[in-house]
Amino acid sequence: MATVPSTLMERPTPATAPEPGTEAQRLADFALGLKLVDVPAPVVAKAKAHMLDAFGLALAATGFDFADEILAGAKALGGTGSATALGSGTALPPINAALVNGVLFHGLDFDDTHVTAIYHATTPALAAGLAAAEATGANGEELLAAFVVGLELGCRIANAAEGGFHDRGFHPTALAGTFAAAFTAGRLLGLTRDQLVSALSFAGSQAAGILELGGSLKRLHAGWSAHAGYSAVVLAQNGFTGATTVFEGKHGFYKTHLGEAPKPTMMPTVGLGEDWLIEGIALKPYPCCHFIHAYVDAALHLREMVDVDQIVRIDLPLHKRLYPLVGEPLARRQRPQSPYEAMFSVPYVVALALATGVVDLAAFHDRGVDDPRVLALAALAHVEDDPGSDFPKHFPGEVRLTMKNGDVIRQREMTSTGTPDRPLSPETIEAKFLINASRAVSDERARALLDLLRNVERVGSIGEITNATRLN
Repeated sequence: MATVPSTLMERPTPATAPEPGTEAQRLADFALGLKLVDVPAPVVAKAKAHMLDAFGLALAATGFDFADEILAGAKALGGTGSATALGSGTALPPINAALVNGVLFHGLDFDDTHVTAIYHATTPALAAGLAAAEATGANGEELLAAFVVGLELGCRIANAAEGGFHDRGFHPTALAGTFAAAFTAGRLLGLTRDQLVSALSFAGSQAAGILELGGSLKRLHAGWSAHAGYSAVVLAQNGFTGATTVFEGKHGFYKTHLGEAPKPTMMPTVGLGEDWLIEGIALKPYPCCHFIHAYVDAALHLREMVDVDQIVRIDLPLHKRLYPLVGEPLARRQRPQSPYEAMFSVPYVVALALATGVVDLAAFHDRGVDDPRVLALAALAHVEDDPGSDFPKHFPGEVRLTMKNGDVIRQREMTSTGTPDRPLSPETIEAKFLINASRAVSDERARALLDLLRNVERVGSIGEITNATRLN
């Protein structure tokens, strides 16, 4: 896939002037007016691939305690309804189905990331869209079109921050995901332009998610953003009204969450419909924080070149903005106390790759995080500043090994496998789906769901898809 403007930090100013109106009004016009036939074929194909990836992850997630816990919580919130919790097949009110499915899509932290936006793009848009599509009796083509809208606009809203949300202690998926969910659900529920603008105002007031993480909190962010965005749509549909300047207003989303408005060239409507930020979304080959992936690629490369038992020191240059997320405190990162902590530790994951050559779900969740070989290597790891990093334009990674004989061997990856510059093949994406889905259902049923999602635009009822995920 060719490099597109979405991989750049700043998009070019379009030749034509923007349409009149506020950012929210112009985004609403795009969301409600886009026709699937007008979307470039590669963009549609990419959206379908990311939808497929998410369903595999949801099925894999059903085998974990957090899946039971979020379903129990959603049931306790009350009500029955016309949308389905994936895996269990439980009928829930659509807002609660969006919550549950959002947690399932994101819960293993194996879902996609828009690189420059640092944003898990698929989960909130798809979780809300799936619930809305079931509730309204939409078909697969209508779901796909709405998903493209939510995917694109969520990326644009997050990308305007240029990584600034993380610097302020916010999780972009929890923030921008609320708007993405509103766009997707709003289109499917048939909102007018004014109603959708109001829904975006409500989404802005609900956009929240701090990076003081622990337990299952990060998992909740993606599900709650889908829940909040769906709720915003329902309120607007029933007459509640809001502000039209949620994005650029003096007390709007960007000024409150970033401290200042983005540069004019970074506002979400710049280049809208001309360049597609969807093409900047990366799929994950490894079930860990995306900031670590290039280090895994580097470590797997070096493992084929050295005797791992001869390593005496591992140096890991890291952008200073990422220290608190995957590098510090070092002692805790070297010896994580849970699989989830391990997934956010660059020392541990590099050690895992060097020791075993395999970084997959089983490595974290089935075999545990107390392998003496891995911990011994992790204890040799040190994090240092990486002045050559261009984060957040890319997520580079370097592994430098010092050997017993004094040799220093180094491998640097400027970007990781699965990013737009090094995309996964369709065959690899399908293989990942089948591996993940087969943790919960038979190979035969996983392949049947694969066939449905390959041709989602031809599906007559979304119930065909949700029924295909039932575990029993």
